[in-house]
Amino acid sequence: MKVVSGTSNIALTKQIAQQLSVENIVAECSLFNNGEQRVWLNTKLAGETIVFVQSLSNPVDNHIMQLLLMVDAAEREGAKQIFLVIPWLGYSLQDKVFRPGEAIAAKVVADLLSRPNIKRIFLVDLHSASIPAFFSVPTTHLSVLDLFVEYARQNFVQTNCVVVSPDFGGIKRAQQFATALQIPFANIDKRRDVVDGEVTAVAIHGEVKNKICLTYDDSIVSGGTAIETTQLLMQEGASQVNLFATHAIFAQGSALILKESGVNSIVTTNSVVQKEHDERIKIIDIAPMLAKTILQFV
Repeated sequence: MKVVSGTSNIALTKQIAQQLSVENIVAECSLFNNGEQRVWLNTKLAGETIVFVQSLSNPVDNHIMQLLLMVDAAEREGAKQIFLVIPWLGYSLQDKVFRPGEAIAAKVVADLLSRPNIKRIFLVDLHSASIPAFFSVPTTHLSVLDLFVEYARQNFVQTNCVVVSPDFGGIKRAQQFATALQIPFANIDKRRDVVDGEVTAVAIHGEVKNKICLTYDDSIVSGGTAIETTQLLMQEGASQVNLFATHAIFAQGSALILKESGVNSIVTTNSVVQKEHDERIKIIDIAPMLAKTILQFV
């Protein structure tokens, strides 16, 4: 077995390979003068089990194309088995038609990646549980819930905590978090403008005054929801607000979110590379979880 990465998350790929005690290969990726991607896998592929690891993070389209080219190269060289590990699935937030005339981008990406020679695709905490059905190859949808539960138990006094869902769509996820921790649950009603994506908080259901609030979401993208949620909870008397999110995209940078929200901490994973480091951002390693799951199918 060989674990191969593109350019999106080389560190996570290396950690997965170390967990599996197998060779780690970094694909040679470059651009032609006309902007086209060029990929070279400088390793023996024939007869090998190849595990590609690629987060479809910014620049999203480049990372998608890199992954497609790597898969094609492995197929042409006669790889025995091909697995894809996609810690963050770009375009996954576009999982439905919000306005007539829009595409379901998550389905388009799933179709591109559903190559007949791919044995299985591993995905992590998707925005919607319906997305795996978009793929026409087998998928395994992993959750970091247990890792977050362990972190929360070790770092917060649970007798004064409450789990908060930042919106209606995340209620089930947050309820599972609260149940595992055996602490109360609250949720926030919000409205999102379908044109510009702006989020407006409407009301909080549940007691948050003088509580340590643990919000739980699948991702922080622009940070608008994180900022608004934190500010609202603080206005309602929360003693602390700590954000749990599997994928920290931070499209506008983490510094802006930390400054404008006043959040106490952001607990996330290494599904996406973090270029900025702040002591309030706590990163949980998902490599052991991914490696353990890969071994179940190889």
